[in-house]
Amino acid sequence: MGTIEIKNKKILVIGGNGYLGTFLVKALKEINANVFVISRDCKPSKTEFTIDITNFDETQKIIQKIQPDIVYHLAANISRNRDFSIYKDMTEVNVQGTLNVLKSLENSNAHFIFTSTSEIYGNNTSPFHENQVPKPVSPYSLSKISAEMLIETYCKNQKIQFTNLRVFNFYGENMPVEFFIPQMILTLKKGEDFLMTKGEQVRDFLYVGDVVEALILTAKSTNSYNQTMNICSGKGTKLSELAEAVNKTINTKSKIILGAIPYRNNEVWEMIGDNSKIKKITGFEPKTSIDEGIKIVINKS
Repeated sequence: MGTIEIKNKKILVIGGNGYLGTFLVKALKEINANVFVISRDCKPSKTEFTIDITNFDETQKIIQKIQPDIVYHLAANISRNRDFSIYKDMTEVNVQGTLNVLKSLENSNAHFIFTSTSEIYGNNTSPFHENQVPKPVSPYSLSKISAEMLIETYCKNQKIQFTNLRVFNFYGENMPVEFFIPQMILTLKKGEDFLMTKGEQVRDFLYVGDVVEALILTAKSTNSYNQTMNICSGKGTKLSELAEAVNKTINTKSKIILGAIPYRNNEVWEMIGDNSKIKKITGFEPKTSIDEGIKIVINKS
């Protein structure tokens, strides 16, 4: 396995002020990397730049100034909505914004690391592996697979090293409440019943600390160049069982009301990933079980 030392490297995290980005930036600083952030809503400083990546001129100016060794592209317009009225806004950020970043890296030796999504697999046969033909189910997942293909085509033409990472469902402390697990924990802690679907969907959950570890190992591994890899636990959890486990851990009189909410159109029923490729290439090994992770989140919520 070819490894490189990322201590003292100039690392740019685009979307470094978002949920996952905040954890990644903290972890990179702890190993003494030279970290820069581009975000739409950060506080400007010598290392943080308030920029919208849909603005090519501003994006290029800052990236050319930084001359990063590694670029993590985490910024995205995220929505699970199946309504295609959002498609234009999705592609403007997730595809055109990605192209603006790539064009800003011309004549650069940077390793470009992109966070895609497990949603691109759609209703493929689970566990999902990287060689399956994508079946996106929403404007968001369609924009993400479009960005993946753009990155692969552009980077091979321009001889830029890249890695596309398909991140599965992750969770952690202080997560925005619109996500399933924090929404459930907050509702139950308030003593209210939690309304959800029948919960027959199976998901592959990974604790945010493990996701960050996978991101850092990818940057350290030269074998990850020009690869597409899943970041996942490799284990499935039924949402109804997860909800009952959370309810017991919180020890509340509140109830989980299964079937109170209808399923989404084009629902993906089983979304479990195969993580053998990232394990082989980077040595990644998930450390936090779903039970341990949920306890951490509940205690810190």
